[in-house]
Amino acid sequence: MPAPVYDLLPTLLDPTKPLNIIECGCHEGWDTRELRRRFPAAKIVTLEPDPRNVEFLHAKGINRFAEVVPAAIADRDGRATFHLSGANLQANHPDWVKEPAYAGSSSLKPPAEVTKLHEWLTFEQSVEVDTITLDTLAASRGMNIVDFIWADVQGAEDLLIAGGQKALASTRYLYTEFSNREEYQGQIPLTEIIARLPGRWSIVKQYDYDVLLKNETLAAASATQAVPYIRYLAPKLARAVTPEGDTLRDLAVRQAEALWQTHGE
Repeated sequence: MPAPVYDLLPTLLDPTKPLNIIECGCHEGWDTRELRRRFPAAKIVTLEPDPRNVEFLHAKGINRFAEVVPAAIADRDGRATFHLSGANLQANHPDWVKEPAYAGSSSLKPPAEVTKLHEWLTFEQSVEVDTITLDTLAASRGMNIVDFIWADVQGAEDLLIAGGQKALASTRYLYTEFSNREEYQGQIPLTEIIARLPGRWSIVKQYDYDVLLKNETLAAASATQAVPYIRYLAPKLARAVTPEGDTLRDLAVRQAEALWQTHGE
């Protein structure tokens, strides 16, 4: 079932526009597919460091409609230890966990309370993976503005923010998983996530374990930048463009009235 936030996103982001979307931690690509379905014109870059998931993504063809980057989003570019999740199927576990090689909770952070909250969850192996900062990723893809970030980084929200100060300052919306318990070592709570983001951010919608945030600083800057353009455009709207002396404003008003009468509302 799609996450509840999908009902809200089309009211905030125009599905017809070539949006820039970054997904940090895509697991098996379920949300990648949903993002592509909802935003067909968007550039989608999705990151997934767990090698088991990367293999699955290519097998299922996720790389045909999104750029799949086999790396973890972090506070520095390079390599790091990645803790692989698994499942003890002898313990009481959710129905959707089908095999011991469960790859949905792996993290750059070592586990803490997460194995107490989910006793079936195991972390018995680790691998070295590539890491990349959000700033490097956005700059290398020419994303001067990031319209939407989907972050599911299993307790590494502080690393995402530390390595993404420039990119986040130019990000319109951030949807991130959070926990106010230290499920992974060094995990920060929601209040600290918001405090560390560059600029001023507000909560659009908070769910049980996820939150949608809006960059109010960027929104205010965009509104301010529009004022000089309006001043530039106003004289042109008032200039006559037909032999009868009609201005662009006159033509626009006439067209709007015709549409009103045609549709009856």
